Amino acid sequence: MSEALEKNRHALEIVGGMHASPDLIRTARIGVWGGGGSNGGSSGSGGPPPAASAGGLVAAALGDVLGRFWHNIDAEGAPASAVAEAAGLSAEACGTGSTVRRRWEPPYDFAIGIGEAPPLGSAKGAVAVGADGWKAYAGSRALLGGGAGSVGPLVAAALASAEALKSVFTIGGERGAAPLPASYEWDAWYGPADAIAGTAPGAVDLDLGEVHAFGIGAVTHALLWALARWPGRVTGTLHLVDPDAYDAGNPQRYMGTARGDIGQPKAPAAAARLRQAHPGLDAVAHVTDMNSYFAESNPDFRVRTALCGLDSRDARRQLGLKLPLTTVNMWTSEFHAGASSFSLADDAWPCILCAYPEPAGSGGAADEASSIHAELGLPPPRVRELLDSGRSITESDARIISAATGVHVGSIQLKPVRSIRTEMCATGTIAAPRGQGREEVHVPLAFASAMAGAAGLTELVRAALDVRRGPGQFQTSVLKYPTPDSWTGRARRPGCRFCSAPARSVARAKYRLPSPAPAEAAVL
Repeated sequence: MSEALEKNRHALEIVGGMHASPDLIRTARIGVWGGGGSNGGSSGSGGPPPAASAGGLVAAALGDVLGRFWHNIDAEGAPASAVAEAAGLSAEACGTGSTVRRRWEPPYDFAIGIGEAPPLGSAKGAVAVGADGWKAYAGSRALLGGGAGSVGPLVAAALASAEALKSVFTIGGERGAAPLPASYEWDAWYGPADAIAGTAPGAVDLDLGEVHAFGIGAVTHALLWALARWPGRVTGTLHLVDPDAYDAGNPQRYMGTARGDIGQPKAPAAAARLRQAHPGLDAVAHVTDMNSYFAESNPDFRVRTALCGLDSRDARRQLGLKLPLTTVNMWTSEFHAGASSFSLADDAWPCILCAYPEPAGSGGAADEASSIHAELGLPPPRVRELLDSGRSITESDARIISAATGVHVGSIQLKPVRSIRTEMCATGTIAAPRGQGREEVHVPLAFASAMAGAAGLTELVRAALDVRRGPGQFQTSVLKYPTPDSWTGRARRPGCRFCSAPARSVARAKYRLPSPAPAEAAVL
């Protein structure tokens, strides 16, 4: 059994409420139907090229996500080649021995229609999805429009993939799951255009300025997948900061990764994919951890826009201490996926430490060895030895961690403890130190990461184009679907010392911003 398959089986244990064997991952048959229609873009010379059409992008995203989970996938119709190619590359990366075919031989355990419903009676369960620029559709509204953009198609693929899992494994209301409505539409620009949100951009050129991405994990990979398929030119500088390499347990949730990536550092591989997609983008890889990057390459802690895909609350707090001007944060937590923005440039906006405050009574950030001891169960002296020496987890260490977290011994043995900590945050429940609240529980399912990454790109584009809806956050259950209530406003946390006037003055001086006019700052 491949390590990727083992991680997917464990993901189902996290989701819980199953009434069927996890072996259905290998035996269930998934069909993707595209009918005989177009690839989704407008016909004629005025429409986008097929590879950039809504149908082509839904197919590519769907194949990528499905191929990282299911083992028997058939595809038929106009987008079949895009589905089969993406699913085949994903399955090869995961080493699962999956079968991906261009054919239509019902009955299927679940069928997904791109732009139209699958043939009636061809599957036990089915859903139709579509997209148009920033919009994702399902059910009777599953059309394929001519709008340019990769976010709507990515959301549509995530929704369809979630429906397949809920249907095949009969995950129902006891786990808070709900099927998509018969007629569904979601605007990934977070609702209808208005004077605050502005009109969703089309195929515009996107200048990112200078962005730092910290943590090139599952949610960041999803964002980068969509960014690589942005319909206009992308320019600027994007620093990719991550110390880890791909291993056999990563690909089941990392969109865009291929078999050749295994064993390679994540940051350079991700940078190469971006440079190939957007030659005008200066994608710079830093194979190091966040704090070492600042100590060695950015001692002034100057970060105008931080893209945060870090794996723990403590890491997010450490990023906040560097006072980035704008932070786009993404996460998957238990059964939820989300994204939000923070800013020190506007006194009405919270900073990231408003969302991730220091634990009450902690008196500051917890020592790293103490935090890892509390999370993984290893004795503090052994944690310190592993951190200082760089040695890998032994079988004895792995058994202690497995007893504390429930994670399989084989998936963590012979890896560095910091990488193990990342793996734990991605595959199981982390118990925070007593009295410090709960840590994140990341569900390693590619469609959950896809939803968070799509929302993160929305926030990043808003920041790059300086189009703000106001401070808030997007969050949705991955067992349900986004609704108008998925975006909620957010104000500063009372007593946050990093939102104080002196701290914001430091940030404004660092980034040479003018002082705001005297006004009462918005506080929740």
